[in-house]
Amino acid sequence: MLLEHAKKVKRTSIREQVYHQIQEWIISGVLKPGDRLKDQDLAEALGASRTPIREALLRLEEEGMIQSKANSWTQVAPVDINQAFRLYPMIWTLEKLAVSFAKENMKEEHIEKMEAINEELDRALKQGDALGAQHQDARFHQVIIDLSETEELIHVLDGLKKKLRRYEITYFNGISGVEQSVEEHKKIILSLKEKNFEAAAERIEVNWQESFQRRISNMEVKNRKNT
Repeated sequence: MLLEHAKKVKRTSIREQVYHQIQEWIISGVLKPGDRLKDQDLAEALGASRTPIREALLRLEEEGMIQSKANSWTQVAPVDINQAFRLYPMIWTLEKLAVSFAKENMKEEHIEKMEAINEELDRALKQGDALGAQHQDARFHQVIIDLSETEELIHVLDGLKKKLRRYEITYFNGISGVEQSVEEHKKIILSLKEKNFEAAAERIEVNWQESFQRRISNMEVKNRKNT
């Protein structure tokens, strides 16, 4: 199964490449909750030795993405919908904090970049390009996060969003709930143009809250149709 998804890793930074590839398989659902993970299978799929595979699995276990029983099995960790309810508030709180750090670095060119990205998001949604829309939505938020120039904040948000992406793919069909974000993003941009950073932070929070509620509503509708 993995062979059809795999690209042989390069010899440079092989540990990091192995780690990121297995992590991406878990996040994207190629490796599903409960799937057993075997060193040899992963090594063959990635064209790597078993040592970097084992190191990657240890890192991913520390991150809560896999679980293991000593001398018995290693498997992809289950996905608990309740954790999504905890992740969303953490993310919008940290993004609001990012605005307070980013405001000193925010220039007109950055706002223009956010406008261009939002237009790409709108175009992707109109074309039904779910993957492209997801990518542009993430890029929009990342502009402000990067401008915070706060390494710890950037690192923590990156880890939280990787976990959230796994929940969104599992429960929310990956992209559902983004449709209204274009207009919400325009309000964020307007606040930034007016240098009203407090309002921009509040509108980022609203964007995340509304997106979460839309995803929950879509999931409930889907569940009712399946019952």
